[in-house]
Amino acid sequence: MVKWGLAVPSESGQEVSAGMRALEITRWAVAAVLACLVTAGTVAAAAAQQEASSEAEEWTIPEGTEFKLQLHTTVNSRTSKTGDRVMATLIDPVAVEDREVLPKGARVDGHIGEVKAAGRKGKGGYLYIVFDTVELPNGEKVAIVGSLTEIFSSEGAGDSAVGVEGELKGRGASRKRQAAIVGIVSAAGAAGGVGTGVVAGAGGVVLAVLVPQGKQARLAAGSLVGMRLDRDVTFSLPASSQ
Repeated sequence: MVKWGLAVPSESGQEVSAGMRALEITRWAVAAVLACLVTAGTVAAAAAQQEASSEAEEWTIPEGTEFKLQLHTTVNSRTSKTGDRVMATLIDPVAVEDREVLPKGARVDGHIGEVKAAGRKGKGGYLYIVFDTVELPNGEKVAIVGSLTEIFSSEGAGDSAVGVEGELKGRGASRKRQAAIVGIVSAAGAAGGVGTGVVAGAGGVVLAVLVPQGKQARLAAGSLVGMRLDRDVTFSLPASSQ
């Protein structure tokens, strides 16, 4: 005959069960605290971002704005290569609506675009400087598109000038000098009874030999130049306290 009865948990079993419940409660409590911390951190970050955004002002420097720069890189159509970096800094601050948005000394960088060395028959060299980056007061770098407009001062740059398309070009031999040389050859040929075709060919040879090679386009480090902003540039700065 089988007797049925209720199992009475032992004292050790009761202790294990209580320990497990306590462990589970602890886990839930830790999870709840972590969830609160994550939520609080997210809210704080969002609030800080919103506050920073509300304190920032957007500014636009319009196309056509002129910058006065000092070069810190020497460029030369004989030695410079396409892609070479060019460093410069602002000589005068840039203002928009009476607010100084770029201070004196702000860094403006660029690169060498197309470049060609001086050649024979008096052909001067040329190169393009493409200004592509400006550094804001907070250290942020913003992309720009700027081109060379003029040379204010540069040691040894008397043979270089800025063309209508913003290229820096070396001066070639004057047309008057070339014409004078060809004229001399033509006159000598006519006096000697030499045919026109022969004289023309001789003139080309003389130009290649007697006319000096064109000058290289060059600017030394320290040169003061003008740059034109070829496209609007927009960026954010901290709100003015004024």
